[in-house]
Amino acid sequence: MAFEDVFPEPLKKALENITRIPTYGERGANRLLYNLLKLEPQERREVVESILDAVEKLRPCRECFLVTDGDLCRICSDPKRSKRFICVVEESQDAYAVERLERYKGVYHVLQGRIAPLEGISPQDLTIDRLLERIEKNRVKEVIIATNPNAEGEATANYLIRLIGDRFKNVKTSRISYGLQFGSLLEFVDELSLEKSFENRK
Repeated sequence: MAFEDVFPEPLKKALENITRIPTYGERGANRLLYNLLKLEPQERREVVESILDAVEKLRPCRECFLVTDGDLCRICSDPKRSKRFICVVEESQDAYAVERLERYKGVYHVLQGRIAPLEGISPQDLTIDRLLERIEKNRVKEVIIATNPNAEGEATANYLIRLIGDRFKNVKTSRISYGLQFGSLLEFVDELSLEKSFENRK
């Protein structure tokens, strides 16, 4: 009997599909699925149903591209948030990491990725054009670049700083400080480090 024939078909199919999720390799897929199977049947169903519900209801905000369950996210639709300050992040989870600090009162812009030539991701693949439209439309004062402190995040930040500087002479651009460890991801950074990096932006 071949090694592949030992696995039940539903198990093989589930593992193959999980590996289609970015950053989930074979090990990650195995951990996720086998730990899910350890739950009681009712808990298992609740987890799966909640994921299905999220997949069906969540979509990008039409203004900032933050993941939301409505046409506009709760931040863009909040009249108390200043649209003259935009914090640019790579993904929605990065915006939520900043939001946990409960200090920032502006809005966000989610790039839906970062510039990564080796992966075939160019500026045209991101939501940069919409960012420029928002800067002009809302007479933005400051754009805070909060991309991840790694090679791709730095390349994206430098590109945005040059682009915005050339097009909008009166708009201040700042970058969260280098207090964060290089190679880290914002969503996993502790709140104190993130807060200091945000406060000490340059």
